[in-house]
Amino acid sequence: MAKQARQTAVEALLQIDEEGGYSNVVFHNLVKRNQLSAQDTALTGALVYGTLERRLTLDHIIKAYSKTPIRKLTPAVREILRISLYQLLYLEQIPDSAAVNEGVKLTRVMRVSSASGFVNGVLRSFLRDHKAIPPVKDKGIVKQWQVRYSCPADLIERLLKSCTEEQVESLLRHSLGRPTLYARVNTTKTTAEKLCEELQKEGVQAEQEQDLCGCIRLDRTASLEKLSAFAEGLFHIQDKSSQLCAKLTAAQAGQRVLDVCAAPGSKSFTIAEYMENTGEVISCDIYPEKVKKIEEGSKRLGLSIVHPIVNDAAAKRDDLGEFDRVLCDVPCSGLGIIGRKPEIKYKDPKEFEALPAIQKSILEASCRYLKPGGILTYSTCTVLPEENQQVIEDFLTRHPEFEPYEQPEHTQGWYSALFPDMRDTDGFFISTIRKIR
Repeated sequence: MAKQARQTAVEALLQIDEEGGYSNVVFHNLVKRNQLSAQDTALTGALVYGTLERRLTLDHIIKAYSKTPIRKLTPAVREILRISLYQLLYLEQIPDSAAVNEGVKLTRVMRVSSASGFVNGVLRSFLRDHKAIPPVKDKGIVKQWQVRYSCPADLIERLLKSCTEEQVESLLRHSLGRPTLYARVNTTKTTAEKLCEELQKEGVQAEQEQDLCGCIRLDRTASLEKLSAFAEGLFHIQDKSSQLCAKLTAAQAGQRVLDVCAAPGSKSFTIAEYMENTGEVISCDIYPEKVKKIEEGSKRLGLSIVHPIVNDAAAKRDDLGEFDRVLCDVPCSGLGIIGRKPEIKYKDPKEFEALPAIQKSILEASCRYLKPGGILTYSTCTVLPEENQQVIEDFLTRHPEFEPYEQPEHTQGWYSALFPDMRDTDGFFISTIRKIR
């Protein structure tokens, strides 16, 4: 039932906002627990991710119609208002009357019935004003973008210090709406052309990306895990930027490759496919449950050269030996993927301050695995130079045995600082360096 979908959405948002849960984990756990139908799952997903994406825009509206400051509203009331306003503004298929009435009903379901009149009043006042977003008094670009793109002012200011206005607006604009879904063809089993034909037979719209071989764009996907093409291991889901990162490792058949921060394993899988399932890919994560997921994925895809192990990327292990290629896709602030994980936008920027030190420690341990002549790929899903270029440049000043390794695919010779308006990717950073002795 639709009410069940909306209730689940409010529960999810409370867990994400009040308890700091990850949106994808919270969403999937609640959908499973509440046993939602496919239709209700779709509505819940639209409400959860859409409301997260547009939170500051929605709060700007609430502020204009509520005498009570947002921070003093009961958390459940605040989330009910947010998802109701989101429906009124952005879900055209839902009648305005349904959005309002269901919002009022939610106050009883969520045990805040004393606020039913307040919720009803805010929503109906917004409707009387023809659903017009109140103007932003401050004419500065930061405050305007804060409401237009629902991004905190301090984050916008931070991005503008290291990126151009065009790059920042590209990132913010790309963060709203449904992100493009990409998949990687398992080239050890099929071709992109054949996979697209197979998926279209199963009702999925699939189209090859012309600028990256083996990458396909998906639409009208329904439940991918129920597709026979998925069960047969003909593809795995992987963002385009991540696929490009795997390509730039330049791994060859028969080589040894180490992926030090591998979960959920998509880069390891794509690298193994580039290697024609010949050689060895050691795929690592510090958490056993994540390593199990990598095992399951490689088995489904039939990639026998992928060997998942539990390992701390910041600690060198002598028993692993030497490698031709090492991939360091390190933990980062994630500011390049706020369209896929919108809750990242609202984190305290102070949480990012310790990341460069962690990234450097992983790089220091990982470089010791590399053979002379081998290539190390360092990547993040952020756009902040202090986590990207500056980490590698600092490393190169301290390690004369390494040099930048240029590749034609790179945007800047030996590295790529990607923004959405360049290749329809997430914000992403990929660099390659070579051990010369």
